[in-house]
Amino acid sequence: MGTTHASAGGMLHLLRPAALNPDFAAAAAEQEADDAAAIAAAAGHPALTECQTAATLLTEYAALNPDPETEEWAFNAVERIVECAYAVTEGHEERVEELAREARGERAAIALGRFEDRGPVTADRLAALDDETRALLEWYAAPFPIEWLFAPERDTFGRILRKRVVVLFHGPGGLSLGLRDILGADVDIIGIDLDGGAVATAVAAGLRVIHADVTALDPENPALQFVSIIALTPPCQAFTPSGLGKGRYTGAIEIICRVIWEAGAAAGFLPWEHSETGYAPRSGDTWEEVRAPLAELEDPRAGLMAEVIIWPLGMLARPGSILECVMVEQSSALPRQIEDALFGELAQAGWHTTEAWTLDAVDYGASHRKRRFMAAHRGAEKPFVDVVPATPIPAPTFAQVVGWPTGRTYLTRGHRPVDPATGRAKGGGSRSADLPSTCVTATAYGWADSETGETISQSDIGRLVGFPADYPWTHVGRGRGVRNKAQQAADAVCPMVSAAIFGRILGDADWETKVRAYVHHLYGIDTGTAAAEPEQLDLFGEGPAPTATAA
Repeated sequence: MGTTHASAGGMLHLLRPAALNPDFAAAAAEQEADDAAAIAAAAGHPALTECQTAATLLTEYAALNPDPETEEWAFNAVERIVECAYAVTEGHEERVEELAREARGERAAIALGRFEDRGPVTADRLAALDDETRALLEWYAAPFPIEWLFAPERDTFGRILRKRVVVLFHGPGGLSLGLRDILGADVDIIGIDLDGGAVATAVAAGLRVIHADVTALDPENPALQFVSIIALTPPCQAFTPSGLGKGRYTGAIEIICRVIWEAGAAAGFLPWEHSETGYAPRSGDTWEEVRAPLAELEDPRAGLMAEVIIWPLGMLARPGSILECVMVEQSSALPRQIEDALFGELAQAGWHTTEAWTLDAVDYGASHRKRRFMAAHRGAEKPFVDVVPATPIPAPTFAQVVGWPTGRTYLTRGHRPVDPATGRAKGGGSRSADLPSTCVTATAYGWADSETGETISQSDIGRLVGFPADYPWTHVGRGRGVRNKAQQAADAVCPMVSAAIFGRILGDADWETKVRAYVHHLYGIDTGTAAAEPEQLDLFGEGPAPTATAA
């Protein structure tokens, strides 16, 4: 129910300081008359109604819970009515929308608090929500699920029973597969990705993925307050030596590092010795303003490395955040200056342990795929599980993966004349199929036997990376999407390496045994694992019913 014009004026009168002299009183009265006229002129506008409703709720809340903070909330809410009225009458539509969002967010926060105050949050209580409250809370949590607004269940020792994990630049599911299917971890995973094909693939595999642009979402979303782990795998093309490498130019490095440093100030983690908290107040820059310098980059993909700091610091800036770990995957050629800047800001914000490894997936039973992995941890305990297997996990040969006999050679750069002196294709791209595969690329759909011209299938491409043979590779759009599906596999994190990294993060000392069992199942090769496998290892099951959230 919205506040009437009269009641808005009444609240203004009560909350404003008393006049100190006749001239001041006259000026105040004139200003109040102008404010009332603006409110009357904008009456009925949805944004103004939203602001009035929020002001009523906050004024009531302040009356029931009197203290300087609640009174300030109420005062600001009432002042927002006036600002919104002027913005409406003067045609400042962008500001009108911004004020309405602020007011609706406060109204949603009150509804959320009242719901929690009435008792434990259960699935039955959520299902019984009235339509209006449900719509409000769904808007508040969007694009994340409404249940993520509420704290996860804990055991008698206070430990979270099912940790929440967000995976940015999720892709077709390599990280999630390692966490869910290899480790068998009981976690609640939500991914975000802009590639519609990769999202469709992941959803078909039973994963929960949001189709959205990471840079268009708010890291301070209230639904992220109870996330324990965030993993980010930004595109690597701007840093890999095989590409143009525009992210490795000196100018690009300087821009990215500057944005990383500004993110710390924007989130409120700039050290300041004169503050009780040890940090200076937040700079006031929005995340859009922090990202603005990235528009100068020649390759926009390089700028996505800034999300590695924007998201965890933004999440941590929200009061009550329980974020404990950040995990990042990137090209092994990532400039050291960027890595140092990231770790510097994370350490400054309270992540006590920062670590990094350059790992090759061939040591975990897959094809060659060298990547840089970084992690940062909060809390009292340090990770104790190593990410390196006690001995390299045997990797299959290319021929074993694709079902070819021994003695063949495959071409990765198309059919080229053979050099009689070397027996290899001129210009490179010729490799023995009796060795583990070279790193899969988007052109893998064209890899072929050097003599017969026989190519490999998308299932083969996925298996080379570490995905099951029946993984549901999906394309959205025209045609068969042969290159798009190959690109998905080329961009994915190797599931076996994911299991090693998350094994360390979650303290799973059995990750190596589980990976060996997975590799044995996937390729049928001896990995030194016992015949009995972990009961929770469901390698080729259908998984839960696919779900997705539209952006």
